[in-house]
Amino acid sequence: MRRDERATLVGRRELSPDASLLDFRSDFLASNMRPGQFTMVRLPEAEGLLLRRPYSFCDAEPGRFSLLVKEVGRGTRALARLAVGAELDCLGPLGSTFVMPGENRRPVIVAGGVGIAPFVAFCRALRAADRKATVLLGGRTEHDLYLREEFDALGMEVVCTTEDGSFGEKGRVTMLLDDALDAEVQLYSCGPTPMLVKVAEAARARGVPHQVSLERRMGCGMGCCLGCVVYTSEYVRCCTEGPVFDADTIQWERDENPL
Repeated sequence: MRRDERATLVGRRELSPDASLLDFRSDFLASNMRPGQFTMVRLPEAEGLLLRRPYSFCDAEPGRFSLLVKEVGRGTRALARLAVGAELDCLGPLGSTFVMPGENRRPVIVAGGVGIAPFVAFCRALRAADRKATVLLGGRTEHDLYLREEFDALGMEVVCTTEDGSFGEKGRVTMLLDDALDAEVQLYSCGPTPMLVKVAEAARARGVPHQVSLERRMGCGMGCCLGCVVYTSEYVRCCTEGPVFDADTIQWERDENPL
């Protein structure tokens, strides 16, 4: 069930010089979202920003949900700098969800940059089921390792890499896959397309099941505009059939809309 909700900003936490965690009040969205789903947001008073923007639900508690926002352009700056008490329109919850790992599967999460966002709620669901995941976080610098403290607080095993060596191991997060993958793993990933391709290749080589959350530009979020298609055996819509897919169904070499 989805609907258009007016959500109120009730809190903001700066995570880095260019990223913030925004907390919104909405009973409906907080109680109905599931890990992996997203919302299409629109700033009612933002002149010239016609289209809504997709954001993964980061986390939720009774009456509230949070979004991770990185400032990269006019729209994201307007959202990140929204005044506490201001309202925005949120259409959702939208899209598919992560499927919990089987009892004999050990969850391993690979996330880069803002791809970290959907896994906070997912790890909260894992903890509620008395499960523990290994969370591999990667970023260019320490500033890009958003929310790693939340994963620690949820009891997850967290391993970090940075390309400049400012925190954790120096290098890209995909270099951790050789040690992390075995026949008992259920893999989950979200982040830049080049990272996802490498994760998918490693999972396929090891025969590891792999769920991937794709990031796409979206115009509507409801499957009407066809602006977010992904190629499997045919074109499917990221906003409705996704954003969470079985990675083995995606023909990465024919993906014409990478982010």
